Amino acid sequence: MKKTLAASTILTLHLSLAAFPQAKSQSDDQPIRISTQLIQLDVVVTDKTGRVVRNLGKDDFELYESGKKQQINFFEFVDASKERRVDEKGKQEPGQEVKEHAGVQGVSEKEVRRIFAFVIDDLTIRYEDLTNIREMLTNFVENQMAGSDLVAIVRTVGGKGLLQQFTTDKDLLRRAIKSLTPSLHPFSVFHNPDAPRVGNPQAFVSGEEARSDAPAAAGEDIDITSAGEDANRTLRAYMSLGTASFVIDSIKTLPGRKTMVLVSGGLPVLTSGPGSSSFVNISYFLNSLSDKATRAGVSISTMDVRGLQAFTGVASFEDTPGKSSLGGGRSAGFGRTIDTSQLGDRNPLDQLDAHQGLRVLAAETGGIAVLNKNDFTAGLEKIVNTSDGYYLLAYTPLDTKFKGDFRKVDIRVRGKDLKVYNRRGYFAREDAPAAAPTTKQEQVLAAIKSPLARRDIDLEAMLVYKAAQQNQGVIAISMVVDPRKLQFDMVDGKQQANYDVDGFVFDEFGRLRGGFSETLTATLLPSEYAQTLKTGVPYSAHTTLPAGSYQVRLAVRDNNTSKVGTISRYIEVPDLSKGKFTASSLLIGAAAPGDVAPDDLKTGAPTPLSANRRISRKQDLRYAVFIYNAKLKDGKPQVRTQVIISQNGQVIFREPEPQGGGVGSSSQAIKVGQLGLSRVKPGRYTLSLLIIDQQADKKAQPLVRSMDFVVID
Repeated sequence: MKKTLAASTILTLHLSLAAFPQAKSQSDDQPIRISTQLIQLDVVVTDKTGRVVRNLGKDDFELYESGKKQQINFFEFVDASKERRVDEKGKQEPGQEVKEHAGVQGVSEKEVRRIFAFVIDDLTIRYEDLTNIREMLTNFVENQMAGSDLVAIVRTVGGKGLLQQFTTDKDLLRRAIKSLTPSLHPFSVFHNPDAPRVGNPQAFVSGEEARSDAPAAAGEDIDITSAGEDANRTLRAYMSLGTASFVIDSIKTLPGRKTMVLVSGGLPVLTSGPGSSSFVNISYFLNSLSDKATRAGVSISTMDVRGLQAFTGVASFEDTPGKSSLGGGRSAGFGRTIDTSQLGDRNPLDQLDAHQGLRVLAAETGGIAVLNKNDFTAGLEKIVNTSDGYYLLAYTPLDTKFKGDFRKVDIRVRGKDLKVYNRRGYFAREDAPAAAPTTKQEQVLAAIKSPLARRDIDLEAMLVYKAAQQNQGVIAISMVVDPRKLQFDMVDGKQQANYDVDGFVFDEFGRLRGGFSETLTATLLPSEYAQTLKTGVPYSAHTTLPAGSYQVRLAVRDNNTSKVGTISRYIEVPDLSKGKFTASSLLIGAAAPGDVAPDDLKTGAPTPLSANRRISRKQDLRYAVFIYNAKLKDGKPQVRTQVIISQNGQVIFREPEPQGGGVGSSSQAIKVGQLGLSRVKPGRYTLSLLIIDQQADKKAQPLVRSMDFVVID
C-alpha cells in the first residue's frame, strides 16, 4: 500500500509552539480534583538531603483548610521512578515498573514517568547567561533524564514549534538546547533593537511576539521607548507568564504531577506600587496562573540565572568611576552604577524586585525557588529530585458551599528535618469536565495532537531521506501495523479488517505541509493471514519537501473497535545549495550470507527491511548511504567511514579505524557495506555510521547516521 502525500489534507490541523493538548485522560493519575464532594491535592515531602521521603502513612499527615482541620479520606504515594503505588498503610501495591523505551518511540500514558517543561524567559536573560542555561539543560538531558520522561524546552520569544514540543527524543532536545541563542526583541531588557509603539498589552498574554505592524487599540497604545519602564516590565511579565500559562493548558490532562521550571532573569510583581494598574494586572494574572497550575497538577519551580554575582541593569566595574557610599549619586554594589541607558534610573529589575514573582509562583504551586545560587546544575538537581514521587491526599471540605473565595490549605507532616512542598490553596469553584472526543475525526485529531503515544494499536515507522532535484528531498515513509491489535473477522472464508491510516507532515514552525487520510480494508486468505501475523501489515507513502526540519505524525484507527495507535518521527532535509557536507538517511536491508557488498546500489541492491526493521540471523545486514558535497582531491571525494554497533546505549562493536569509503567521481558518493549476523544474539541493536570528509576543515564535525534494527532467529 503506497500513498503520495498531498499539499492539502482531508483532516486539517495546525500545530504550533510548545505542546499539544490531548483529549481528556481516562487515567486514575489525575493529581488534582476540586469539587464540593472531593478536594484532592498533591504534596512532596523531602528529607534534609532533598530526597523524596517514601515511607510515610496517612497518620503522619495533618491537613487544614482555612485554619480548620480536615479528615483525610484518601491517601496514596505515587512513585514516579517505578510507577508503583503505596497505600495508606505504607505498603507497596503491585504494579509493573516503567520500561525504558528508546526516546524516538515516544511513551504512552501508562509508560510516562515524569513530565518536565522548561520555560526560558528570553526577555530578561543576558546573552552571556545563555551559556550557563545550555550547560545546565545539557547535563539534565544527558545525566538526569530517563527514557520515559516527557520533556519540552519552550522560549518566551524566538522559539520554533518543532523544537518546543514535549518529547522523549534526546536528539531533538539537544537541537532545542543548541538553538538557545540570542534573539532580538523590542521588549528585551538587554541588547534590544529600536522599538515601535504597540497595541493592547493583553495580546501578549498568549505568548505572541511583538510586531511592528500590530494595530494599536484606541486609548491603549504604549510607547515602549518612553522613559516609563513600568510599561516594559508589565509587558515582559505578561509575555513570560502567558507562555507559562499556555504550556500549563497544553499538559493539563496529562497524567501525574508535572514539573515546570521557569528560567528567568527576574519576574517583579510590584511595578509602581499598590493601586497602579500594572500592580493590579500582574498580581491578578500571577494568582490566576497559580490557580491554573494547581488545577492542572503543575508545580512551578523558578530559577534566577543571574546568581549571586548578577546585578541586572548595571554597568561593569571597569566602565564606571568608583562611587563613595558617603558621596553623591547612587551606587549598586562594589562601585558599580545603574546603566540608565538600558533600564532607567530606577533599576526596576534589581534583585529584590525581580525575586518577588519567582518566589510567589514557586510557593503557591509547591515548587522550589532557586535564587541567589551560582551552581545552576545543583539547583536543577534539587528540583528534579522532588519529581521522583508525591503523595495524594483527598478530603471532603467541611464547607461545601463554593462561592469562588480563596481557601488556604496547610499540610503538616510529623517527622524531623522534613520539608513539605504543597499548594497553598485553591479558589472555591468546581472544575468543568472536559468533553471526550466522540466522532472518528475528533478521536484521530486528539490522538495526533497528544504528546503521548497511543499504543492501543502497535506501530513501527521508518523515514528515509534522499536528495532530489532543485534542492529538495524525497521522504519515504514506511509503516508496519501489528495485525494482532486489529480486529479481523472471517468473511467468506477470508480474514478481513477495516481501518483508517492518517498522516500529517509539519515543518519546524508547526505548520501543516502535507498529509493523507485513507480508509483501507485488508482481506487475507488463511495462509496470507498466518504470514501477516509474523511480518505485520505494511503501508508506505512518500513526499518531496524543500530544505528544512519536519515532523511526521501517523495514526491508525480500527473502525471496528475504535482503537487508535500513533507514532511520530523527525526528519531533516539539508540545504545542499550551500555546499554543506551532509548525507542521506542510512539505508538498511537483508542480503544473502557471503555475498560481496557491491560498490553501488545498481549492481546488488539488498532486500529492503520493512518498518519494523527485523532481520534473521541467517541473513547479512547490508547498509548504504549517499554522501553529498564532499570535497574533492584529484577529482574524487576523500571520505572515510567507521561502523559502530551499540545496544541499550553501550557500544559492542567498533571498527578499529575509519575505513576508506564513498565511491563516486563527483561531490556525491555512495558508501555500501555489509555485516554478518550469524553470531549475533537476538535483540535490538543500533547501527551508526561515522562519516568523515578528510578534505574538510579540521574543525568540521563528522557526520553520524544511525538506524536501529532487530535480530531474530
